[in-house]
Amino acid sequence: MANLKQIKIHLESKRLPYQVIDLGREVFTVKGVAQTGVDENEIVKTLVIRSNDRPPAQRASGPKGFVALAVRGKDRVDFKKVRRLFGSKSELAKPEEVRKVIGVPVGAVCPILIGIPLYFDRKVMDLMHVNMGSGDLKKGLEMEFPDLLKAVGKYEAEDLTN
Repeated sequence: MANLKQIKIHLESKRLPYQVIDLGREVFTVKGVAQTGVDENEIVKTLVIRSNDRPPAQRASGPKGFVALAVRGKDRVDFKKVRRLFGSKSELAKPEEVRKVIGVPVGAVCPILIGIPLYFDRKVMDLMHVNMGSGDLKKGLEMEFPDLLKAVGKYEAEDLTN
C-alpha cells in the first residue's frame, strides 16, 4: 500500500533508476496513458482481484482474499485461468475495494509496495522497459523491467491472459 512519495523513497533506497512521467492530467486507462505519448507496448497495468481461495503458493501477507495481477496494458486477463488459480468466484475488485486495500484509485495502482501477493503474467516477463501506475493518477512510473523485479521483491509468474 503505497503512494508515489513512498515508492520513490523505496526505489531510491535500493538505488534503482526510474523516471516519473507527467501525464498532464488524471489518467485512468491504458488508452489514456498511450494518448500522452507512452509506448503502448511498454505499459503494464496492475489489476486487483478479489479471490475466494488462497493458493498454497500465495504468501500470507496482505489482506486475505486479494491479489494483484500485473499484465501488459494491451492484454486482457483470462478469467478462466484466474479462477483456476484463485478460486471459482475470483473477479476484479470494486473501485472502493481497491482504494481500501491498496490506498490509491483504480488506474493509479503500482506493483511496487503493493501489500498483497503479486502475480506477473508470463508475457510481461519478456519486456525490457516498462511504464506503469505510480500511485498518482497524474504521473506514470518508467523503468527497466529487471529493476522493477528488484523493486517488488517477491512475486509469482503465471499465464494470466488470453
